[in-house]
Amino acid sequence: MNDKIPALTLNTKEERRLIRGHLWAYRNEFSQIPEGLADGQVVDVLSEGKRFVGRGFYQAEGGIAVRILSRHQRPLDGEFFAARLDAARALRARLFPGADVYRWVYGESDGLPGLVADRYGSAAVVKATSKFYAAHADSLASWFRGEGGLTGIVFEQGGWSRRLGEVPDTLTLEVDGVKAELRPDGAQKTGLFLDQRSNWPVARLFAPGARVFDGHCYHGFWSCHAALAGAASVTAADSSEKALEQARRNLELNGVAEKCELVCGDVETLLAGGAVYDLIVLDPPAFAKTRAQASKALGRYQALNAAALRQIAPEGGFLITSSCSHFVDEAMFIEAVKRAAMAAGRTVRLLELRAASPDHPVLLSMLETSYLKCAVLRVD
Repeated sequence: MNDKIPALTLNTKEERRLIRGHLWAYRNEFSQIPEGLADGQVVDVLSEGKRFVGRGFYQAEGGIAVRILSRHQRPLDGEFFAARLDAARALRARLFPGADVYRWVYGESDGLPGLVADRYGSAAVVKATSKFYAAHADSLASWFRGEGGLTGIVFEQGGWSRRLGEVPDTLTLEVDGVKAELRPDGAQKTGLFLDQRSNWPVARLFAPGARVFDGHCYHGFWSCHAALAGAASVTAADSSEKALEQARRNLELNGVAEKCELVCGDVETLLAGGAVYDLIVLDPPAFAKTRAQASKALGRYQALNAAALRQIAPEGGFLITSSCSHFVDEAMFIEAVKRAAMAAGRTVRLLELRAASPDHPVLLSMLETSYLKCAVLRVD
């Protein structure tokens, strides 16, 4: 073992979950953590019997002490990053041949825990949760900029942001036939919430001739798909004026702005206004960011979905409703929707339960990488 790399020793039997493929070693699982470790420092994780378990990086704050990067005692250098990034690129090329918009790196699922990257045409937006990646920003940028057609990246970590190469202030994109603009420096998270990419087109099935309400519309992709599919009208709602401004621009780019009304406000309150719809889409932010918040979140999901179900036309319609809260699993979410249906006095049938787009793959040894639920429902 390389004695230049600090070793952290686990408590009895705590290595079992890691050996099965999990990539997070929690702080309370260690019997010994050396003093003076720097945030992002490379460390080895050992079992109680001093057996090597994995190599990763130390996190100074939070419950996760180490994120595992490798099962081998090898350098975490440019060659290592290139191999992981090459594999991630190859998967996206298979999933979206010829496309230049996609989730490029999805953290743990691509063997790079704590790193997320989206490609948007000529630019990539990269966000890291650890100083480990900030220390390797130039190496990562060099790899990304080696891709054809890519001119620069925006790299963000812990409030620190850096442009590497040429990044336009505004990017003009096309995602599965829908045109959009993105300002890399002003977007939430990495930009377009591409986890819903494979779900947005589902709205097209129910939109022709329909009165559509798009709740938590953000940049308007649900609205664009519905309007392009022939919706009679679309009401796009969000609590952010900034998001609605971008949604308006995207609707204009797609030539459907005239049939869409954009409204700023609380979605549940807006639904209580009395208007009736044939299709309602709910895509709220995460209501539970910790396990302790899950119970309260279920109440919020129930109330929001009940409000939507009451406004579906009496003769019937459709609801597409989502949860991106990891701590609210599929069974919990469906139970909340079921209770919402009872509260609203509606008969609801689940047509399909969808997940995140395939460029957000789930690592089966880490179900924490699965978070998005998207239920497609018939309402009578």
